[in-house]
Amino acid sequence: MKYDWRVGLAFTCLCFWVSYPGRLNADSLYSVITATAPAQLGNWHSPTLGWLWNLAGPILGQPSAALLMQSALFGLFAGFLPRVPATWRGRTPIAAEIALRVALVGAFGAIGKDVVALGLILFLIRLLPRVIHRPLHPVEAVIVGTLILLFLLIKAPNFLTIVLATALALPFFARSAKVYGATLLVVLLLGLAAVPLNRWVDRTLFAAQDHHPDKQLVIFDLAAISLRTHHNAFAEVHGWPTASVPPIADCFLPNMWDPFAPWGPCKGYSTAFDRLDAALTRQWLRQIALHPIAYARHRLTYAGALLMSRDHMSWGLSGSAVNDANQPIAQLERAEMMHRLGANRPIQLWRDSGATEVLKMLERVLFKYPKSQAFPLIGCLGLLLWCWLRRATEIRLDVLLPATFGVANFGMLLFFGVADPGRYMLLTIVLCYGSLIALLVPATTSPHSALHGRAIEPGGDQ
Repeated sequence: MKYDWRVGLAFTCLCFWVSYPGRLNADSLYSVITATAPAQLGNWHSPTLGWLWNLAGPILGQPSAALLMQSALFGLFAGFLPRVPATWRGRTPIAAEIALRVALVGAFGAIGKDVVALGLILFLIRLLPRVIHRPLHPVEAVIVGTLILLFLLIKAPNFLTIVLATALALPFFARSAKVYGATLLVVLLLGLAAVPLNRWVDRTLFAAQDHHPDKQLVIFDLAAISLRTHHNAFAEVHGWPTASVPPIADCFLPNMWDPFAPWGPCKGYSTAFDRLDAALTRQWLRQIALHPIAYARHRLTYAGALLMSRDHMSWGLSGSAVNDANQPIAQLERAEMMHRLGANRPIQLWRDSGATEVLKMLERVLFKYPKSQAFPLIGCLGLLLWCWLRRATEIRLDVLLPATFGVANFGMLLFFGVADPGRYMLLTIVLCYGSLIALLVPATTSPHSALHGRAIEPGGDQ
């Protein structure tokens, strides 16, 4: 890979121009408002991400400041292009890389944590092959460490993505099963440490109120286990208001926790959780240990709904936005939230233009059609198998790394997902495309694209 700053700058400008001033969903609107309102700031959404989105807020306003941040992140990875010969075979992957970046312009114009997570991972997997081949330069170490830290801070469950990606990639490099186990254990412990670190940053650095975001997963899983075992697991917790909340069966949906949310029809569960957080979390762990089959069936049912989700309206140019000037209902939702949070700064409105029509078409075809997220997951698994079968002669890092993170993203959602919007699988979809395009690049054209022979053999070297 080589970095062309002109390409990176061009895509930064294109993303900012096409999507100006940026498209907000309800979650990102909440974040940009509360990031500048200390009395309202909570940890339901990442305060770190809200802070990043608001860095240029005093100058540009919102959501232009958030769009600038995401456009710059887009440009940072978009400037990386493979080194290829000046032949048709070499130009094909370059054309495909450019086409994929053009298709992503609209996605990065939608302000959201899933898009930022995608940008961080795309940047990271372009740096990792360079640092694997040689000793880590201090500047590169800082960049890689910052990318991983931000990835962990914007969404706590992301630690599992890192752990699973390591578990999938490590067999290509580990000297032995003992080395594999020890390395994976260290990564797992460091990943688990990210959870209290996340809470410390939220409460200490940002003084964010604890809104108990873990309630989403705990309530969702406990409700599912209760229904599958025909026993109310909530009622076993001392102080749980069984008589004053609706029956679980009247609230539960297998694909999302939303009925139990503070805005849902069964919000009593969410309210009761806040004063019983620790007890319910212990009950959650206990019920998983006691009923692993019921838990596994619940999580697999959820995963199936996620893979077949048709909800693609919460992101991208072709989705909905609360600041879309052409959507009156969305504007009412925006006005209600701003009033409720006491927002004292205007939110800029987004208006469609002729420049967005082609990008909408690319977005729908590549990322939202045929409305099944199973295909990119299968693609990533197939690419991992291809890498494994060829590991004796070469290890294509440019193919391997995107595929591992693509599968790891789904693995994280398998355990921690609580809703099924299509954007949750955007990272897997894009990384599958990236890995497939990397297959078109001749491995010998880039010194950082492959490790020849086994990466690390017992008693050997790279």
